[in-house]
Amino acid sequence: MERLTEWYDNGISEGVLVKEKRGEKEIKVLFEEIDDGYIEMCALKAYEDTGLDPEQIRQIDRLYAEKCREVAKLRQRDTPVKVKPIGINHSIGGRVGVCPKCDVIVCDYMDRFCRECGCRLEWGSWEEWEELT
Repeated sequence: MERLTEWYDNGISEGVLVKEKRGEKEIKVLFEEIDDGYIEMCALKAYEDTGLDPEQIRQIDRLYAEKCREVAKLRQRDTPVKVKPIGINHSIGGRVGVCPKCDVIVCDYMDRFCRECGCRLEWGSWEEWEELT
């Protein structure tokens, strides 16, 4: 891909120099900080500085969006959910409840995470459970 921009600094003026076609002629236009379009030309120069073509940028964007979805899913899974109490099994000394996301029976002495959906379980205090059961 042909480069359209370059940085220009002659000690008096500085800015982004942009190649433009005007009919058969190619001219260079200087965009200085005070000019309309300067910010956009700086963005174009930064893009050209990456050395990536448009398809590579689109691919990076797709991969980034995919990773963001994965992170959101993991964050949601790692947010503790309060177990629905069933009761206390005094013979084993543990609490028994139901995962609120998938309704699988879980036990506090074995399960910090649901075996079915993988969500993090919050058991609360023993006092809460004794009041509920």
